[in-house]
Amino acid sequence: MVPSKSVAKPVAKKPATKAPATKPAAKKPVAKKPAAKSVAPTAASSAAVDAYFAAQKPSDRALLDRLRAIVLKALPDAQPALKWGAPFYLVNGKNITSMAAFKEHVSINFFAPPEVLIDPTGRLEGEGKGNRALKVRAVADIDPVAITRWLKAAVAANG
Repeated sequence: MVPSKSVAKPVAKKPATKAPATKPAAKKPVAKKPAAKSVAPTAASSAAVDAYFAAQKPSDRALLDRLRAIVLKALPDAQPALKWGAPFYLVNGKNITSMAAFKEHVSINFFAPPEVLIDPTGRLEGEGKGNRALKVRAVADIDPVAITRWLKAAVAANG
């Protein structure tokens, strides 16, 4: 007689069971941020803007200083603030313009819909609904009359 080998019986796999359906956790209410307050001009915000200008290379600083003089003449009540690392000027708490120095130019942005920024010579650049920029590479690129017109249009659009 041949001894019988014990043969392992295949184990039947249990059918996969789904985890019981659970309700997604209720979302906790998120506290909304309070509305932005009007930024009052402070010595700190003005000093921060001054420090930004002072940190620029001399050629850029000269262009930025000329642009700032135009902004302050056109908008004497504008409030300076340093936002996102660049000088902004606000009127009634709304962004009107900003300036920044880049590798090969300085830029002044006008925060207004493009249809109110009259630009017959096509000097303003940008796309989108809310702003346009003037790239300034030399003093000759600065047109005080046009810049003043664009600043006043931005104030009117943000009023």
